[in-house]
Amino acid sequence: MAKNTIEHDGIVTQVADTFIIVTIQNQTACAGCHAKGACGMSEMALKSITAEKPNEEIKIGDKVIVSASTQNAMLSVLLAYIVPSVLIIVILTLLILAGVSEVMAATLSLIAISAYFICLYLLRNKFAQKIKFKVKIA
Repeated sequence: MAKNTIEHDGIVTQVADTFIIVTIQNQTACAGCHAKGACGMSEMALKSITAEKPNEEIKIGDKVIVSASTQNAMLSVLLAYIVPSVLIIVILTLLILAGVSEVMAATLSLIAISAYFICLYLLRNKFAQKIKFKVKIA
């Protein structure tokens, strides 16, 4: 694995002309722990990722390695976690300092965050051009 990429093993679940869909198993750091059944802290989930179709012959069920640059990962974290967190804190603080009631400030902050995520959703195709996943056969 290169230093500037993040890689996950996955299985191809769909093949199209220009892209493929790969399912990866996302798990917390403690998911592999021998005591996970007792503590209840482990979490595993299946995630589907759309990636560029490689030049090699690929079919459903093939094991592949999905990779993305760390720069793409940081942009994703920024858009999904950091910006909304800062946005909600700033809006909530400004509204409370302006004398708006806490309940109304919280409601307006949640509406603003909802609008932010709706904008992200509407611009998803633009971000998909920037954040790309590459696939190689395992």
